[in-house]
Amino acid sequence: MVSSSNLSEIILRITGALFYILPILVFIVLSIYYISKKGSTKEGILVLIGNILILIVAILHQFLYMFIDSWGFDLYAIINAGVNAISFIGSILFIIGFYMMIQKIIKNKVSE
Repeated sequence: MVSSSNLSEIILRITGALFYILPILVFIVLSIYYISKKGSTKEGILVLIGNILILIVAILHQFLYMFIDSWGFDLYAIINAGVNAISFIGSILFIIGFYMMIQKIIKNKVSE
């Protein structure tokens, strides 16, 4: 049987994960929609890949803390830094793709 403190911790972790992961999933769906309408453009692919990397890191962060005792803090810190580096790369890809989308929209508005 699950104690009430464990149940509340589980509920809080699931709720926190949903609030953190749900916007990322929305961005992925919007990226896929953009690609389906505009074709496989560089900016659409960059935004999609960036968001997928960010989603993977968000999921990993939900479980990574559980291994701190078995790995030890030093190994945990190294792995966590690597995971954060992946998140940084995903964020940079997203920013570059989003910037390219904005430039494309502005260029199209100016030429009209």
